[in-house]
Amino acid sequence: MSASETETSLSERQRLLIALSTIPAGAMQGMDSFATGVALPQMQGALSATITEVSWILTAYLVAAAMFTPVYAWLARKFGRKRLYIFVICGFLVCSTAVSQATSIQEIVILRFLQGCFAAGLNPLTIQVVLATFPREQQGKAFGWLQTGRMSAVVIGPLVGGVLTEFFGWRVVYLMNIPLGIIALVMMHTLVPTDKPEGSKRFDMFGFIVLGICIAAFQLMLDNGQKLDWFNSPEIVLYTIIAAGTFWVFSIHCFTSRNTYLNPAVFKNRDFIVGSIFGFILNFMMWGYVGLIPPILQSHLGYPPMQAGILMTPRGVGTMIAAFLCGLMLQRINPRPVIFAGMTCVALSCYLLSQLSRETEPFPIMIAILLQGFGLGFMSTAVVTAAFQTIPASLRPDASVILSLFRRMASSIGVSVLFLMLVRSTHAARQSLAENASLYNERLQHTELPDKWSLSHTQGVASLEKVIENEAQFIAYIHDFTVMMFAIIALMPLLLLMRSSAKADEAMKKQDEASDKGENLIKA
Repeated sequence: MSASETETSLSERQRLLIALSTIPAGAMQGMDSFATGVALPQMQGALSATITEVSWILTAYLVAAAMFTPVYAWLARKFGRKRLYIFVICGFLVCSTAVSQATSIQEIVILRFLQGCFAAGLNPLTIQVVLATFPREQQGKAFGWLQTGRMSAVVIGPLVGGVLTEFFGWRVVYLMNIPLGIIALVMMHTLVPTDKPEGSKRFDMFGFIVLGICIAAFQLMLDNGQKLDWFNSPEIVLYTIIAAGTFWVFSIHCFTSRNTYLNPAVFKNRDFIVGSIFGFILNFMMWGYVGLIPPILQSHLGYPPMQAGILMTPRGVGTMIAAFLCGLMLQRINPRPVIFAGMTCVALSCYLLSQLSRETEPFPIMIAILLQGFGLGFMSTAVVTAAFQTIPASLRPDASVILSLFRRMASSIGVSVLFLMLVRSTHAARQSLAENASLYNERLQHTELPDKWSLSHTQGVASLEKVIENEAQFIAYIHDFTVMMFAIIALMPLLLLMRSSAKADEAMKKQDEASDKGENLIKA
């Protein structure tokens, strides 16, 4: 059944049930991601890993998701959306179970990579199902429903992840995926109509390999740059050359080959390009928060995992409320003001988090995290709606995976860049604090220092070094939030490039007329 046929043949109730069937899979993926964020500090301690090594638990997953996301446009056409969706859920569950049994950081990183390969398909397939089920004027509302349901994972994930981590250890976090995955399989099998494979051209293996090498080399450059002193290292120079060279080859291949991995026609649509840029920003911020907030709450503000999870709960609540409101608003207004409202909330959240101190009470922290949730909720729904508001049906599979690829790349880049900034800022702050080490320095007036200490004794030096390191890391976290705030503000003018509702309708009408003419010529 084609997308246009599906839109016209289904009742409102059937459309609602199909939309609901995609929620458990999205919730499973979201819960896995955010619960992992809460569990990271304990995983680091249990596995005796460095902050760089533990960051690969996130980045391996995200790199794999970025590499394999474009594959799902070709796979969906060849095997059908429903069959592929079920296969992806099964693979994700198997990998989740395997991660829970891993015994080393190396095993976890490999298994998280495999898990990311399957996770790559969940978002683009969900988008394809919604676009094939709902007419254009109802798609904003549908994405709002989806986001409201899926963000329940953001509410539950940190809370449940915190409780389970504190009482049962980090391994149980990955077993949470199993019940949600089973529900997703049952609903998908029962409620979603089986679509016929459209047939697909030969798989672009060359494009897949080149893009995969490009993404992997770029990620290795980001993750090892600080450790190897960036471009003073021949290894980093090599990664950079490989990433730049393969990207150039891939770009030429896409625009010159008939059998392309990614359809370049999608990039002729201005709304899609702008929507993809904001999708990139959204995921950069989202995963940045995942990597920054749990560690600062637990390691520097002294909250145990369960309390940290409770403090992060308002994020999901805010996102659910915002996504629901956004779905209603997008039936009446253009996505542009909704995205602006979301960016404003995120910028304000970053500002409040940049003002954190060790004396900050829980309530201001929860307000900042609530604002963050509102912002991400407004943006997540509106960005997808904006990106697809003028995309023709024939390009939807390609557009869905390209948008997902942009967001996946943003996720992996976001984690790497923010951890990199964290390391560099920590080093700079440590140097500054060491040069001004004194009992009169406000930054060093903590109870961690013994009552009587002296730099002439080993204990005194060790105690001072511990305090300096801890305080330097805290300053670095604050610096990251400040940078994120200014980055959001600087990118707001890009909204002016997005079409208004009237212009979007006009563009879509022209596309439909051109499509009808093409079909009439073929029939003639």
